[in-house]
Amino acid sequence: MKVTTLVGAAAAYACITTDDGVYDVRLNPGRSVPKSLRETAAEVREKAARLIRQAETYEAAATHLENV
Repeated sequence: MKVTTLVGAAAAYACITTDDGVYDVRLNPGRSVPKSLRETAAEVREKAARLIRQAETYEAAATHLENV
């Protein structure tokens, strides 16, 4: 893994390169890079959990329609 930071006039980014791909993560102002990345990771996990619940609801609806 390689992590670099870019600071522009309007925003700062962490550029993360791994074997899986390249990720550019906008950093939260006023926080250290590690703290900002951890906050963003928590936000992404929350969003992923919502999407999983949504997908499960869709699957349940499909099963319900097959059984009525």
